[in-house]
Amino acid sequence: MGTASFATMNLTPPSISVVPTISPPTYKRGRGENSIPILSLKATLSPYAPSPVTIQSWATIFNLGLALKRRNFTAQDISQDPPVDINLEITKGPKRPGFQRKKGSDDEKYYVTLYPAQETAVAEHPLNIVERTKDGIPTFQAGHTYKLALSDEGKNVRTWWWGTTDDILDEVDGPPKDVAGIEGRGNIILLMEPVTFEVVE
Repeated sequence: MGTASFATMNLTPPSISVVPTISPPTYKRGRGENSIPILSLKATLSPYAPSPVTIQSWATIFNLGLALKRRNFTAQDISQDPPVDINLEITKGPKRPGFQRKKGSDDEKYYVTLYPAQETAVAEHPLNIVERTKDGIPTFQAGHTYKLALSDEGKNVRTWWWGTTDDILDEVDGPPKDVAGIEGRGNIILLMEPVTFEVVE
């Protein structure tokens, strides 16, 4: 216990730098699920943060299966001049009940600790947006290059704490922890450069 301190509670939220990777950076339609590129996210907490932080990742870009269906990312066809925006949002939900802040629970995976200046692999998921169609026409066209970036919504982490999961999560058979003194105040801002990918014939 005890990487966090009551002295951190009124500090300005730190930033988190995110490095996205799409591998491979090209996609050829019709080769099956194994050909879909993988989108990976690595995150680094600001070196100026006074302690680790733990984020609740369900509603953030780090829950990629959901984030790629909501307004967390933007996409543009940069082969055209000017670039053409592509709407990625296909759901505003789902809404779900409260989370279990407890070790061993189904929700434990959504609590992610980041350490100052230490890069952490946080998320990995198939970039299955490349298979989307509208009225039978592929959304992402062969011969075009696309840019994936954070939306204004996606730049925010609203639920977080100072400290590690050992500070935040209740033990399996233990009493509830009082985390009021280490709850983050204000939004953590995510900083991410766009990443590109190409759809080929």
